[in-house]
Order: sequence, then structure tokens, then C-alpha cells
Amino acid sequence: MRDAGSPATGADAPAPVAGPLSPDELNALVQRQFPDYAACRVTDASGTHLLMEADGARLRTRPGGTISGPEQAGLVDLAAFLLINARLGRPTPMALTTSLQISYLNRPRPGLLRTHARMAKFGRRLCVVLAELRDEAGDLAASATVTYSVPPAAAGPGTG
Repeated sequence: MRDAGSPATGADAPAPVAGPLSPDELNALVQRQFPDYAACRVTDASGTHLLMEADGARLRTRPGGTISGPEQAGLVDLAAFLLINARLGRPTPMALTTSLQISYLNRPRPGLLRTHARMAKFGRRLCVVLAELRDEAGDLAASATVTYSVPPAAAGPGTG
């Protein structure tokens, strides 16, 4: 029996095409596909975790100077999307959010924000990512569970 916290393996999980995408490849993907998130930069990525930094001064704020809730949700969602793409080893723009549950714990002020995402389940069709958003002081601002639907890999020549 597999530990609930370990990534799925074997027949349960789609095999990555190659090694995980690098931080540079993921940052290029953000530039191409998500120009609204130019304030974000992946600093570390593997098949199981991802670290992303965001310049909070470039994000939308609420009155009172705190980063807005939709911006916080967007950051954890982007980090989950990028982690799944890293794990797949290929850009997969049609990986889609099916569920995002977020708890806002503290008010993050504009400044450097860090999102740490880790793979909780990597299945054939669904992937679950746990993400934490921390402010510049390292205080936990938000915690989220994000579920993604992953399309099947395109069939190669001579298959199907």
C-alpha cells in the first residue's frame, strides 16, 4: 500500500516525457502563456516540488495595502500548474484547475512573496498539489489544495 503523502507511481501515474522542466523553461512558459504574471519567477523545480517568487509590489492590493485574495489564489494556482508541467516534462497548457480550496491565514503586504508547491498525488488524470504562500517575513499568508485535470499525452507516430 502506498503512503498517502507520496506521489503515485506505476499504472496510476502518467510517465513524464523527459526529465522535469527546469526553472528557466517554466519561466519561459509563464512569459509566453501568462503575461499577467510577469511579477512571478520560478526559482527551483523538480518533479515533486516547486518554489516561486513574486514581486508583491506589482500585484493588485485591497484597501489597506494587503495583497488581494484573488491574487493570492492566482499565485497558488499558477505554482500548481507549473509544478504539474515540470513533472510532465513538457508544456501542457490544457491542464485545467478542477478545484482550488484556499485558506487565507494572514494579510500579506506588498513585498517579496514565496509560493512553495508540492505534489500530493500525481495520477493518470488528476493531480493534487499542496501550496503555501508566505510573505517576505516568512509568515504563512495562505494555504491551498489545488486539483488539476491532466489531458492524456498525444499519441505518438504509429500508436492509437
